[in-house]
Amino acid sequence: MQFTLLRLILKQIMQLNQIKDKGHYKVLKMDESQRCISRLMDMGLLPGEQIRVRHEAPLGDPISIEFRDCHVSIRLKDAEYLEVDYINDSTESK
Repeated sequence: MQFTLLRLILKQIMQLNQIKDKGHYKVLKMDESQRCISRLMDMGLLPGEQIRVRHEAPLGDPISIEFRDCHVSIRLKDAEYLEVDYINDSTESK
């Protein structure tokens, strides 16, 4: 019980446009009312899906993400509609 509570407190929930490090993340929420997000959902990106931030453009925008063997570039303006949680490499299930 205490471990679960501590894990909830220490979660690093953020919007995708706020991340600073490449790595693996889990999608928690998506604003499907946004056209760009509904297109990502059509491609198979849904809440609960794991994504990997692969590359950032030299000026920071756009970023490249990978999910379900798809590589997609997404603008930071659109990335703000995705809420993600960092996945530690030891807990990664891929």
